[in-house]
Amino acid sequence: MTNKQRTRFSESLCGICFALCFFTFMLTEAFINERCAVILGSGAVNTVYTFGLFCTGAGFLSFSLLRRICKAEKSRKAALLIIGALCLAAAAVLLIANRPVVFLISSTAALLLTGHIGGCVHYNTAMYFTGSRYAGRIIGTGMATAIFLQFIVQNLTPQSVVFMISIFLSVAFVMYFIIRAPKDWILENPLPYSSENQRDRKTAIALILSVVLMSLVAGMIDSVLTAFNAERIYDVYSGVRLFYALGLIAAGFIADVRGRNYLPLATVCAMLLSSICMFFLSEEVSYFAGIALTYLYSGFYVMFFTMMFLDFAPKSRCPELWAGMGRIVRSLTVAATVLPALKIYDALGSTALAVGSCLGSIGILLVLLPHIGRAVAVSEQNKALPEQQEISQQERLRLYAQRCCLTPRETEVLERLLTTDDDLQRIADSLYISRRMVQRYVSSIYEKTETKTRLGLFQSYMNFTAD
Repeated sequence: MTNKQRTRFSESLCGICFALCFFTFMLTEAFINERCAVILGSGAVNTVYTFGLFCTGAGFLSFSLLRRICKAEKSRKAALLIIGALCLAAAAVLLIANRPVVFLISSTAALLLTGHIGGCVHYNTAMYFTGSRYAGRIIGTGMATAIFLQFIVQNLTPQSVVFMISIFLSVAFVMYFIIRAPKDWILENPLPYSSENQRDRKTAIALILSVVLMSLVAGMIDSVLTAFNAERIYDVYSGVRLFYALGLIAAGFIADVRGRNYLPLATVCAMLLSSICMFFLSEEVSYFAGIALTYLYSGFYVMFFTMMFLDFAPKSRCPELWAGMGRIVRSLTVAATVLPALKIYDALGSTALAVGSCLGSIGILLVLLPHIGRAVAVSEQNKALPEQQEISQQERLRLYAQRCCLTPRETEVLERLLTTDDDLQRIADSLYISRRMVQRYVSSIYEKTETKTRLGLFQSYMNFTAD
């Protein structure tokens, strides 16, 4: 198997892990809403849904906090295994819970723990796909598959048995992949970026504000759809939900075009279409068209806040927090929107929500368009650079690393190996990481470059530069 094939295979496994985590989260959320309608009544579904969103956001935040508390690899591994086991236990209790108190406690625990695992998977994915040209399509297709699996599970009987089996298999695979994955930065702190480790605060603020505005629109629609589903007016898990998968796939492929430049604009366009659908939700005849547009926008919206923060996280000072920041902002904003939006819908109808959705779309355009314009301008400048120019040593290293499918962090270690005579301990000291971490990077570099020694690595590099 070649380096590119190994890299593609590893990326595919990471995509499957991300998809299963997304599947577990969606299935747990849907099952809690279904059980809530039976145990507490349909009128309590939106309240429980709102509380569940807060729990999910808190779960993602808890992952970053736990990494600060547990600094050793063994303790992080043990904590992750315990959390996975508790998640399965909470799901089992949720199945048999008939009393409101037991149901609420088990639901809270399930969403908190699922959120924590989600934070871990988002962090893992952000570090894994750093510099990948296929991240969008892999993640988008994976999440679309998760939606399709949820559609199958939601229409099978007995649903409780399928739910437990699905949760168990998904959590088990995620735990296995994270603990046994070949990347060393999942349970240990990674080699930080050096000169590139500078956060763009303007970009961070623009991303957070954009997700807030998008989530306000999504929260308006979610509140109405969740109430309709609880009261059995419409079935939101019917075949029309597959438009969600279609939106995820389309957004995933668009995300890989020119470094995410087209994804924000495509998301805003889908958002404008979803604003139109708000006029149709109260009409049974036009409901299908309205909900189809809603789910199509949801796919673009989810891909936007997922991919943008996965790209942003690795170069931040706290990647374990920023990798899941999109999900955190989404959960907290939608939670704050659901109940007020439902009251507005009951009082004023779908027209008021449609107007609010259009205003949100305009706000996002004002926030994103300047950022999009700068990104496109930079791309055009880079495209206009002369093709024929002398290649610097740094550029030769970059091209060699690219050919061997090295990650940005492995490239930093490669530079030390090729340009200095430092031993592994000195390299570790210069990069502020442990000797064991450097050994892992060196082993990975030797494997990808198909060499066995430092001298062999140097000869491989010199042959490449000669060619």
